[in-house]
Amino acid sequence: MKSNEFIPVSQMVANELSDMIFLQKLYKPNEKLPNEHDLSAQLGVSRATLREAIKLLAAKGVLTIKRGSGTFVTAPENQTTDVFGLTYLEDKMKLVNSWFEFRLILEPSCIRLAIQNGTPEELQAIIDSANRMNALEKGAKEEVIKEDQIFHIAIATATHNDIIQLIMPSLATAVRDSIITATQIGTDVKSIDNAMTYHGKMAEFIEMGDADGAAMAMRYHLTKGIKDLNNS
Repeated sequence: MKSNEFIPVSQMVANELSDMIFLQKLYKPNEKLPNEHDLSAQLGVSRATLREAIKLLAAKGVLTIKRGSGTFVTAPENQTTDVFGLTYLEDKMKLVNSWFEFRLILEPSCIRLAIQNGTPEELQAIIDSANRMNALEKGAKEEVIKEDQIFHIAIATATHNDIIQLIMPSLATAVRDSIITATQIGTDVKSIDNAMTYHGKMAEFIEMGDADGAAMAMRYHLTKGIKDLNNS
């Protein structure tokens, strides 16, 4: 996991752990987390960074650290008043929607810039990613998430714009969050269909050197993501 200018690595890890608890439901109330060695390896971070992330979540009451026993998911005092994770999901949906709105401003222009500034090899990398996406099974969510990130990062890379390079880690996180949240609210099939359809269309316009067409396809791609999220 890479840091960026805006979000410390420990906070990014804390966010990912929160998603694992509240969205992916990998760890339930009162359940013990894996040991530091295994969990840090799973997340691709150092044990020191993991400890900082755990401290952040313990301070928020999400995790409970029991000396000599390990780290546990905190059980809510009264589950009848707040279904575990519901508030988090609402906040996550709001965040994903905000990211979609920001991406709608940014990414149509990015793909224009990529076609203008990208090398033939960089543009081919975008096309290759779209082709790999279309070859994936729709049920292979982790592979879809990874390829979705690769596609959008490849576009940002091809812009050769220093400011856009700075926000790439956050952009990758936003792409990942959109599909994970879609899975939790039951719109993951639509989200994956959206990616498979419009990545392919953008790749076709890139092959033709049609910046207007590529920007239009990107706009439709992101607009559909917003509609699917809001209609869930």
